[in-house]
Amino acid sequence: MEEKLRAFLQKHIGQGVLKKDKVLEEDVDMLIHSACIQGIEQDIIDYGTAHPEASFLDFLKLEKPGLYGVTQEELLEDDEDE
Repeated sequence: MEEKLRAFLQKHIGQGVLKKDKVLEEDVDMLIHSACIQGIEQDIIDYGTAHPEASFLDFLKLEKPGLYGVTQEELLEDDEDE
């Protein structure tokens, strides 16, 4: 799945109007790493396929909040269950 996502996101490298907005290969690598941890690889591909005009930044919005997709509230719930 990682290679499929990488192939899908490759077209975004170099996009961006301003220099600070340019999508770098490192940006794609970081999103892929995060997506694999969170299990949202197919979600990104599905969203990008349904919205071909979507920018790379739109894909970042699909990430789950918190560290590795776990929010502080979820961590606290786990502590209460123990």
